[in-house]
Amino acid sequence: MHVIRLAVLLLCLLPVSCLYGQEFSGGFRAGLNFTTFDGDREMADDGTTLEQFNRTTGFHVGATFAYAVTDLFGFKADLMYSQKGGEVRYDGPSYFYLYADAADTEPLRIVGELQSERDVLNSYIDVPVVTYYRVGPIELEGGFSAGLLVNSRASGSATFTSPTLPDGRVIPSVSYNYDFNYFDDPIGFAAIIEPNQQQSNLPSVIDAYYNADDNTPLYRRLDFGLVGGASFFLNNGLYLGLRYQYGLTDATNGENDQRLTRTEGVTDREYNTDDKDYNRSLQASIGFRF
Repeated sequence: MHVIRLAVLLLCLLPVSCLYGQEFSGGFRAGLNFTTFDGDREMADDGTTLEQFNRTTGFHVGATFAYAVTDLFGFKADLMYSQKGGEVRYDGPSYFYLYADAADTEPLRIVGELQSERDVLNSYIDVPVVTYYRVGPIELEGGFSAGLLVNSRASGSATFTSPTLPDGRVIPSVSYNYDFNYFDDPIGFAAIIEPNQQQSNLPSVIDAYYNADDNTPLYRRLDFGLVGGASFFLNNGLYLGLRYQYGLTDATNGENDQRLTRTEGVTDREYNTDDKDYNRSLQASIGFRF
């Protein structure tokens, strides 16, 4: 909250520059985010890594405010809309639930091999606060940031091969797509957006919590991290910037971070309560300071 208050204070003080010189300035910046998660991967019992995190692309845009202590040194605070997330791939033994209808409270647990690709796009209101130092046309910066998650979605697809019923019968492979809204999606049978055309009790498109028994949002509302970067000024106002955000807080709610890997002998849902997933974001910007 202190970070957000500082940004608001800088915004309120911006008009003072008209009375007291050029210490305060404002502007804007926008550009691309190259983001991923960094943290614990799901593992098989034999130690094989079944999950991997890859980069995906989003964008950022917003206002920036600066206070020059001297000609070379000062402070900056931004108020940004910024997309983070990453591609999450899984390939290994897993399970899903098969509901007979909306009233089914004891669905069948189907086991098999899952190949899944999920592109997570989390939208934050970010408030980075940094100190900067000028070296000719280059402005070096470092500080910290606070983010508030305002939207959380994912898309992708999955294929479940050799799906095996509890009685040992193997049914044909099942393929379905993801259309996740982690803030609003229902659980269970109600999470089937589109049923399978051949078998109506199988899904074709599912919401985020189809396999879950709780729809607590997967991703946490607050995100804190460190910021470092540099800007190259093409003239007095126009600049190109490169900034790296290093998340320090776990991005996921462990109590609803459902484990995809099945453990031999366990038939209940399992959760990655001790796993940590951190945001990593590289930002390439173009901006202008007045």
